[in-house]
Amino acid sequence: MNAIGFLISAVLPYVAVGLFLISISVRIYRWGTTPHLLKWSLYPIPQGRPAQLLFMAREVLTFRAVLHNNRKLWAGAWPFHAGMALLALWFVAFVLGLHAGIVLRIGLALLVAFPVYLFLVRLISTKMRTVSSPLEYFNLLIFIAIGVLGAALVASGQIDSGAVRHYFIGLIMFHPVAPPESMLFLSILALSEFFLIYFPNSRMLHMVSKYFTYDKVSWEGH
Repeated sequence: MNAIGFLISAVLPYVAVGLFLISISVRIYRWGTTPHLLKWSLYPIPQGRPAQLLFMAREVLTFRAVLHNNRKLWAGAWPFHAGMALLALWFVAFVLGLHAGIVLRIGLALLVAFPVYLFLVRLISTKMRTVSSPLEYFNLLIFIAIGVLGAALVASGQIDSGAVRHYFIGLIMFHPVAPPESMLFLSILALSEFFLIYFPNSRMLHMVSKYFTYDKVSWEGH
């Protein structure tokens, strides 16, 4: 294994995860401690903590606000996020030794198809194009690239799944082993590491900021 391969497979995974956790922690701390000078409550306001948590959980799981305001955007955003959730569940199951290849394939298909759909919606729709910055397109291209490379790796049958699992278990146990010899695998790994570093420092952290939007702004003082 050359120096670049060693860097991508044995060094950057820890750097990426470390920066991911630090960046998220810093942003949460800043959101939690920043004073809100203007109180603007949006009604209806759920009464009581259980009702508020249920409201937020329903919003996170169904994207109800997006569905209400832009059905075309929701038609791509919800399955896109569902695909990411499936891939996360697959990875956990995979490391635990559970075989869920169908979940991987469905997740990758969603991760390719619906970011492409969202890219086209933002590009074609005059309304969406007006409010879309280059960063929105760049973010979607990251997911498309990961999905395409992942689908290509699965379709190629280049590497043994057991070797991949052995590699990730080695990382988790802080005993890195040589990764499977595949440029596709290293490419996906490098792109995923970039994503882990980039994600908490981008607008995509709305999965966390949404809590503060409701609990600290919309419902503050109630």
